[in-house]
Amino acid sequence: MSGGRGARSANGGTSLRDDLIVLSRAIHAAPELAYQERQAVANIASLLRRHGHAVELPHGGLETAFRARVGPKGPSVALLAEYDALPEIGHACGHNLIAMSNVGAFLLAAQRAKDLEVGIELIGTPAEESGGGKIDLIDAGAFKQSVAVLSSHPGGNTWEFGRSSLGIVGRLVRFHGLASHAAYSPHKGKNALTAAIRLFLAVDGWRQHLPADTRVHGIITKGGAASNIIPDLAECDFGLRAADLAVLEEMDATFRRMAEGAAMQTGTTVEIDDKMRLYAPVKPNPRIDALLREEFGRRKIPVEQGGLTLASTDFGNVSQVAPADYIGFPVSTESISGHSHVMREASATDLAHTNAMLTAEMLASVAVRIATDESIRASLA
Repeated sequence: MSGGRGARSANGGTSLRDDLIVLSRAIHAAPELAYQERQAVANIASLLRRHGHAVELPHGGLETAFRARVGPKGPSVALLAEYDALPEIGHACGHNLIAMSNVGAFLLAAQRAKDLEVGIELIGTPAEESGGGKIDLIDAGAFKQSVAVLSSHPGGNTWEFGRSSLGIVGRLVRFHGLASHAAYSPHKGKNALTAAIRLFLAVDGWRQHLPADTRVHGIITKGGAASNIIPDLAECDFGLRAADLAVLEEMDATFRRMAEGAAMQTGTTVEIDDKMRLYAPVKPNPRIDALLREEFGRRKIPVEQGGLTLASTDFGNVSQVAPADYIGFPVSTESISGHSHVMREASATDLAHTNAMLTAEMLASVAVRIATDESIRASLA
């Protein structure tokens, strides 16, 4: 589908591109954390309504999830928008651009509403960074009639599609000890912080024996009240990642034994809770990949297909229940780190918005092709 850059807005005056950039900048300037993205959703819903679309809000039992739809009832192609931010560093993962590109794709695809054989939906999915809003929506049945699911993600300096990702589980570890005066009677205490440090030392030694496509990372979130008090509570937040779910399960079991060992060494006790549900690896659909490849070829855009992204997303869970893939698009001419201040600033540049608009056009084209061609839909399974 083409014509996105010059398409006129329903409110006259400005172009669709201008409307979408205003949306992106508004979301970027007011970062909101998981399940709290009220202003972002209000901004998106306002834009959709100005373009003549009804918005179902809330959706799937989530206050900050929504849905808009064109075409016949029943099965649909879903476009997924994200808009949550990271603590302290805001939109350092560029979710303002994911919102822009998928809202844009929906509005472009909606121009072909009368031609659609199945519907096209825009689904707003909160809490990707923490909580797993897409998993909530899966549980609520939001994707039961999805014949295909499309989305996007900004990052770095390359165009990408067809990439898999790491699965992740989150573990919250609490060590319980016994408080005591750190100078007068340290021998009467049991140091929970020492146990936490033991766990980190064990993880550091463990990493050299793990496969290259795994990751373990953590922070200490509680370590004591004062330096002259033996800490009776220490809390750690860990993420375990692997490309293979069987490997991830083995890692989780080993990690739990390490935590128990740290408690045994220090005379403390330990409890391990789920910090987040499993984010499954992304499973790209080969037929959607072929459609995306045609879009890039038509525009003569150099693109990398396949490979492994050493990060995790709840989009992976959606890809396990419906045919799915996403476009990765560049926000910089240089390689930059995600979840960084550099990425945050890059996510509001002219280059980022230009490429988000190109992404919207390609997603819209693929969505319309799927929604108007029964043979393509039959080949997705």
